[in-house]
Amino acid sequence: MQLNDEPQVSPLTHRIDRVVAITGASRTRIYDALRSGELEAVKFGRTTLVLDSSLRRWLERLPRYAA
Repeated sequence: MQLNDEPQVSPLTHRIDRVVAITGASRTRIYDALRSGELEAVKFGRTTLVLDSSLRRWLERLPRYAA
């Protein structure tokens, strides 16, 4: 099997800097969401990893923009 034949795997978690890049939200807003329980994360040593499923739910719950 060649490398490009391997199935794509979605990440289960994201580091905070990646969550900021994905969402465009500030680090402060991400940490506020973690503290309030809006976002779920786990610790891996000193690293905070936001659960992908939690991030997707959080984004879906955000208010929709109405022009």
